[in-house]
This record gives sequence, C-alpha cells and structure tokens, in this order.
Amino acid sequence: MKIFYISEVQWLSQISRKHLLVRRFPSGWETVFTSPVNLTFSENSLRLRTDARCPGVRYISLPLPKPDSLLAPVRAMTDVLSTIGARSIRKLVGAFEPDVVVCSLIWAAPVVPFIRNLGIPVVYDCNDLHPDFYPAREEEAWEVFRSLASAADEVVASSSYLRETCGRGVVIGNGVDLDTFRGRTEGPLPGPIAESPLAECDDLVVYVGSLDARIDVSILEAIAGRLEEDDRRLGLVCVGRVFDSARERVQAFARRFPRSVLFTGQKPYAELPGYLSAGSVGAAPFLLNERTEAVNPNKLYMYSAMDMNVVSTPFSREIRELGDAIRVASGPEAFAEATTEALGDDARRRAIRELVALPNSWDEKAKEFTGLLSSLAERS
Repeated sequence: MKIFYISEVQWLSQISRKHLLVRRFPSGWETVFTSPVNLTFSENSLRLRTDARCPGVRYISLPLPKPDSLLAPVRAMTDVLSTIGARSIRKLVGAFEPDVVVCSLIWAAPVVPFIRNLGIPVVYDCNDLHPDFYPAREEEAWEVFRSLASAADEVVASSSYLRETCGRGVVIGNGVDLDTFRGRTEGPLPGPIAESPLAECDDLVVYVGSLDARIDVSILEAIAGRLEEDDRRLGLVCVGRVFDSARERVQAFARRFPRSVLFTGQKPYAELPGYLSAGSVGAAPFLLNERTEAVNPNKLYMYSAMDMNVVSTPFSREIRELGDAIRVASGPEAFAEATTEALGDDARRRAIRELVALPNSWDEKAKEFTGLLSSLAERS
C-alpha cells in the first residue's frame, strides 16, 4: 500500500495523532508525508527525505500557505502559494501513484477533485475543529472545510462532535502509546521538579499540554490555592508550551504560588512518563465551548495509562461518557475540590488503566485506520 499524506504539521519536529498512526502502518507500506513550510521550525525540507527511524516514510515541505500568518508578506502571497502548493501536490501524487490520499489540511481542499479524478480515494482525517485555527479568514476556512468534508470519499473524525460537524464519516478516536506510558514507576524526579521547591512535596497534581485559549487557567489557580491549604505538602506541575495569549497570566500565577506551582515549558514526548510518574492526579481543565466540544484529548489516555486519577471538565461527549472512571467537575472551586479528593482515591486510580487506557491504545486505533484505508483501496 502507498499512502500520500497532506498534513498541516511537520514530520520530525512534532508528534501528533497522524504521526502516531503513520508510524504504526503495516510493514511494507510506503508513505509520503507532506506539510506546509513552517518559518518557526528548522526542519523544512524542499526535497523528499527518508526518516531513518521510520524507513517506510518519506517527508517533504511544500509552499502551502498559512492564511492567517502573522507575517504580512505571507498573507499577501496566500493565493500565489496556494497555486504553487497545489501544483506541487499534483506533481508528487502523479509521481508516487498512491493507493489512498489522506488529508488533514483543509486548505488543500481545491486539489481533492483532481486526485479523485485520477481514481485515487481521498480520506479527510478531521482531528480538530480546523476552521477555528484561522480566525483571520474564518469564513473562507469554513468554506474549504465543508468542501473537503463533502468531496472526500471518507471522513475519519477523532470525536463524535467532529463527525456531526462534518455531517458524515466514522469516528476513530485518539489514544495512547502503551509502550511509552507503562504505568507509574519509581525513579528520580525529573530535573526541573527536583531542582524546585516541589521536590519536597508529598504528592503532585500534573497538567500536560499547551496553555492556550482552550484551557481555563482560573481552574489551575483554584487547584493551587486548595493545595496550599491542605495539611500535606502538595504541588501542581504544568508541563507544556505557554502560548502568548496566556503568558502574562501564567507568569503572575507562578509568582503567586512560588512554593507549590511549577511551569516546566514544553518537554520531549519521551520524558513525559517521568513527569506523570511524579504525581497521582492528572488535570484536564478545558473551557466549555464549541472548540473544546470537538476535542478528544490524548492527555486523558496518557494519565490513565500512568495509573493516575483524572479530573476533567465535562467539555466533550467522550468525557461525559466515561462515567465513574474519572472525576468530572465544572468551575474552579468544584474542580479544585474534586482534585484534592482524587489525591486519596487509590481504588479508582488502580482501575483506570484497564478501564480507559487499554481500550484506547494507538495500536488499536491504527488497526481501525489502516483497515479503513485498505478497504478504500480495494474498492477503488
């Protein structure tokens, strides 16, 4: 099987749903992974290269635009770059002759009819509410989103809400790498924790993920306040990138709780189990809105695989359907109370890996995904 992937993220410098699926494609499958040139990364490759760690994958950067780029020259060149990028895709598809094309970049929608006219089926891998990522050209983003969802032979959505938004398709959710996240292990604390006042804590609450417009920082502040009131020595560790939209508030937050809160910044994927092993509760404090309703968060399955109790806001159907496996709370005070209760709930923590993580491994998700791709290729 030969798969041509049109992605919105780079191959080497990021780890996303598509990476975790593609790296589990069957032995012998070939994949060409394309993505837009990204001026913030040094990975850009204008020629096909092979990933030494994943020999079945070749990757290349294309002059595809980010229509709401902060750079005015890039915005001004959107139409030109779109034409050049579409031409590059057509050329690569013609040379590679894939059995299936998978697309998660909505701005590639105009090239889909060309691909289908070649007799090649196209799958839209809808892993997020993509139009919301382009506020500067929201109306156009929704237009190309609907075009792609309609024109594709099949839509794969990572959440129930996304499937409903697309109006069709199948749900193949997100998951966890059980080989990497094997459960809590005893070992030295990660350096940033060991070198901070939190090294003295009896237990930790951990948040893994970006701090951006989707996260309710007031909930994290309420957790920190409640932890400081407890008789035990407790702390909150936030592991992930702090976006500009949240930076000022996060800095003030850290100054307010210097003995009990640590922001580590973004850490390599392979180091995350060490941070999760240091705590017993994982937090998912998403805001409640349309954008988060579409989220099926990897962190939920990471926390569960690491034998951590999970406390989450009821932001999506996938969360609300988990029942008693996790704690669900709305609002800062209720969430903080649920978090302190979860710190002592060893019975639920011992059961969560089997209830939540094991049924949602990336190995199982990849089997579903590759089965769908194989079926499309056979039909075509």
